[in-house]
Amino acid sequence: MGTFPNAPYYVQAMKDTGMEVGLDIISLDPNDSMFQYAKNNAETCGLLSTTTTTSSSSSSSSSSPAEHAILQLAKRYDMTNSLPIDTKTERLSQKYTRTVLLSGSTTLNEALQRANADARFLICYISKGGKKSDAIAIPNLLSPDAVKVMNRKPLGKKQSGDTASYYVWICSEENNSKDTEGAMKRLGVKPPTSRSKGASSSSKKKKSAKGAVAPILAIVHPSSAVDSSGKLRVVPRVLAQHHCRPPPSSPETLIAWMTSIRKRHLREYARLQHARKEMELLRERSEGYASSMKEDKAREEKEERELQLKREEEERELKRKAELEERRKALLEGLPEEPEAGITEGIMTIALRFGDGKRDQRRFVTGESSVNDVFNWIDAVHGLEREKVELSTMNGAKKFVYVEENEDDDDTEGGGNDVVLLEDAGLGKMTALRVAEIVEASPEEEGGSEDVEEESEEEEE
Repeated sequence: MGTFPNAPYYVQAMKDTGMEVGLDIISLDPNDSMFQYAKNNAETCGLLSTTTTTSSSSSSSSSSPAEHAILQLAKRYDMTNSLPIDTKTERLSQKYTRTVLLSGSTTLNEALQRANADARFLICYISKGGKKSDAIAIPNLLSPDAVKVMNRKPLGKKQSGDTASYYVWICSEENNSKDTEGAMKRLGVKPPTSRSKGASSSSKKKKSAKGAVAPILAIVHPSSAVDSSGKLRVVPRVLAQHHCRPPPSSPETLIAWMTSIRKRHLREYARLQHARKEMELLRERSEGYASSMKEDKAREEKEERELQLKREEEERELKRKAELEERRKALLEGLPEEPEAGITEGIMTIALRFGDGKRDQRRFVTGESSVNDVFNWIDAVHGLEREKVELSTMNGAKKFVYVEENEDDDDTEGGGNDVVLLEDAGLGKMTALRVAEIVEASPEEEGGSEDVEEESEEEEE
């Protein structure tokens, strides 16, 4: 609507066409800073009153469909100002909005299910267009005093939970509802008839033809039952039906009727609350069971993954061992022949000392055999992988590791990783060597050793 510079034209057009002057304003643009200016323009021309306009920050466009429907219905009966408004949000109080249900936004089945879930009775008002009856009943049903009584605890101090007494569901053709026939059939109710005695059937027909059908005002117990398929469903049972000739004429009359029905059916309330607790326990157990099943499934999947990894690791280990056996056969066949006992020139005797106390020795030709041949002998005969052992002299002065013969010798500095012949290894003709398995350092230990080396370098500098 902008800032309403064209407000006078709206008024003139309405007057020319015979329309009632007035507009329902949902919100105003372009922004809140122009709100007061737009409001003044509209009020000056008589388009709206101060109670029907809201700023864009607190407009009904931000309200829920249910709240908007309640406000529209209340406006129809000129009781908008009497509704409970939350001062913080400037909207209908949440408790009020939850209690009042309209057929335009909530079906009867949804209302029954909500009443059953919250252990409340359901007040049903069904009207087929009786404007006079609606004008009496609906304002009383929407009355804040009546809604306040609906939210009282039905069992009083004996009640442990916060369950309230009633929901109210309003279904009338005045609020564009098409569910009246279906609702009456679902509840199994009919409009009340006149109880006047001595009236002929023809006179009754004349009266019904002249007057509108009386509305239905009933209090329903939303009990639970299991259908043939084994599913839990809500079965409505009418506890009381008002004669509605006329409907309750004031909130006090309606409250008195609701209170009497509540006191008369305390046992039904107790059963509803008990069923609600049982359902909550069942829901908790179901959720706990579902959670347990999910955890069990996750654990089984984890165990299956670990088992699969273990099987794969075992298969790799078996394959590695088979390859080692094949390699050891080849190494054993490829070992240089041991010189005869009578030959001493250019011969070296290597004596091995293992960590478990075992000993062995063998003779090698120093000019033809390398340190790698000693490692091959250890691998092929004693079953220790040559890449995982270290040889050292008894005093620890010299240490040797296996060197891959296909490595590029130019990449090493000082020839430290070159394949060394025994005659160049600096060993005597009779040499004893310790055999120790190489222990791989963990990443933390490697990092720690690097830190120590850095610190030592800094100290040297």
